[in-house]
Amino acid sequence: MITADRYRTETDRIEWKRSPQDSDGILRAACALANDLGGSGKPGRLVIGLDKDGARLGVDGARLDQIQQDLSNRLRSTKIQPTPSFDIAVDAGTDGVTLLIVTVAPYPVPPVVMVDGIAWVRQGSSTRRATQADLMRLSERRPEHSQPFDLRPIAAATLADLNLGRLRPKYQAERAEDLDGETFPALEQWLTQRQLGRPVAGTWRPNPAALLLHGLSPQSWLPGAKVEFVRYAGRDIDSDVVIRKAVTGTLADQLEGVWTQISAHLASVPDHRANGGMIERYVPQYPLEALKELARNLVQHRLYEGTHAPGRVEWFSTHIEFSNPGGPFGRASEGELGEHSDYRNPVVTAGLVEMGYVQQLGRGIRRARLQLARNGNPPLEVEKDGFTRLTVRARQ
Repeated sequence: MITADRYRTETDRIEWKRSPQDSDGILRAACALANDLGGSGKPGRLVIGLDKDGARLGVDGARLDQIQQDLSNRLRSTKIQPTPSFDIAVDAGTDGVTLLIVTVAPYPVPPVVMVDGIAWVRQGSSTRRATQADLMRLSERRPEHSQPFDLRPIAAATLADLNLGRLRPKYQAERAEDLDGETFPALEQWLTQRQLGRPVAGTWRPNPAALLLHGLSPQSWLPGAKVEFVRYAGRDIDSDVVIRKAVTGTLADQLEGVWTQISAHLASVPDHRANGGMIERYVPQYPLEALKELARNLVQHRLYEGTHAPGRVEWFSTHIEFSNPGGPFGRASEGELGEHSDYRNPVVTAGLVEMGYVQQLGRGIRRARLQLARNGNPPLEVEKDGFTRLTVRARQ
């Protein structure tokens, strides 16, 4: 058995993986190293190409570039959230065996890093599912008042405020798939592991993310958590109102409702860029996928704390305005909107990812800009004045 001295044994900051094909194992290991349960503050190392007994199996040197690219894409995928900071290096040993070393930086504060909604941690030389006690230990690193708003428990809310008719089947399905069902966490512990709440003074309390994603009546707790859709007959708000609708419910309900309104009002216009011919070609005034992306942005990134203002979609004869409370958050406020990504509501974002409403994290605004350009619309206009207003001009 030949091993590099610095990776001779597995520890709470070093894990071995036999093959880069172990997709789930690699994601869980990266998640656990990022969570750094022991609070070491030191980078973790995931060594790929070592057998469980430390034998150097290596990776395919002829495919090294492709393997690294696939590995990088996997660690940046929506399966692991928030995306941990990592670096991939090649360790070419004197014996001709090549290892890959993934260095994972500890995630400094909650939200806890999860894979498919489940947190993983390292204990000694093993990776395991985080317990409720582990999550509490990680949460203690950030004071309550400085945690993201969507993570803080709501004192008066209880488990009964969640739609358990939808949550229980998922819980039961995961429990049935678990190899050790007897030790599978109880429902409240399972919800805690998903960062949807936690016990407070002996009573389990949901947080805003839980109510927004799974609540029976989210607006009872967050009155402004809705989207108003307004269609005007003319160019400005002095024009007659054609239709007005307040879209409420969970964030999934709101997205489906707003997308339905957008689809119903979308019209096509002649494509004057076409090469002519007997059949006139029509294209949409606005690209549907770009509008859906901007609507998604309304509920994913808006400010929910300290405001009762709704998100708004205002449709005029010449343009559409998407506005939501709060300016771009954190790094997203730097440079042109969409150049950098950051998450004001990380637990909400993770929930929307799991539900399939968000597929391309950090790329939404850039993709919307590209779709507008391809459709022949003017560039997206952005205003930031305590609200974020995105204006899309109709294709002429």
